[in-house]
Amino acid sequence: MKMSQVTMLIDLDRCTGCHTCTLACQMEKGLAPGEALIPVSTVGGRQDVPQGVFPALHMDYLPRPCAHCRKPACAASCPTGALCQRTDGLVTVDAGLCTGCRLCLDACPYGAIIMDGEDIAHKCDLCASRLDQRLEPFCAMCCPTRAISVARSKRADEGRAPAPQLGAEPALRYLTRDEERWRRVSEELASPAAGGRGDGTASPAGRSCIERRSGS
Repeated sequence: MKMSQVTMLIDLDRCTGCHTCTLACQMEKGLAPGEALIPVSTVGGRQDVPQGVFPALHMDYLPRPCAHCRKPACAASCPTGALCQRTDGLVTVDAGLCTGCRLCLDACPYGAIIMDGEDIAHKCDLCASRLDQRLEPFCAMCCPTRAISVARSKRADEGRAPAPQLGAEPALRYLTRDEERWRRVSEELASPAAGGRGDGTASPAGRSCIERRSGS
């Protein structure tokens, strides 16, 4: 039986660009320095540099974790089933099945997958093991402004989807009451540099974790 979709909600009006989420994720996942599964960028320019002309300046921060797409192209592209989709919608990686082929990097329209020093794929899995224990993702627990939260069921469709025109049906949602901020963020998310493929083509359905376990 399919469970309710799990998604991450990120409140852009609360995010201060402190990178606590990035560091918390590195600690929780044992990542090397420089490896980030939830990088935080400054929209429109260099890190921590405001945009605009004085006095009309603005600075927007954009955390960019995996979108946990309902049609995950990364999982569909993986020849070994290392990437698969759980019944709650989370897309996870089995490092033991990853061959380092990098097909998932090109398939992901959001650029959310990285390779470590041993050519093993990594991505945000929303701290699936913590969620299974009814705990918050570590990034959400550590965020000092409570800009990150997790939702299920009806709240999973709250907020704004990143670049929905890419056709992947992302579960990730951004929250903001500032329409100008969302316009700037939307332009950033839709830029070719935002992800791997980014060509607007629809993503095929990915392999489920049940199929991976059954070997089908």
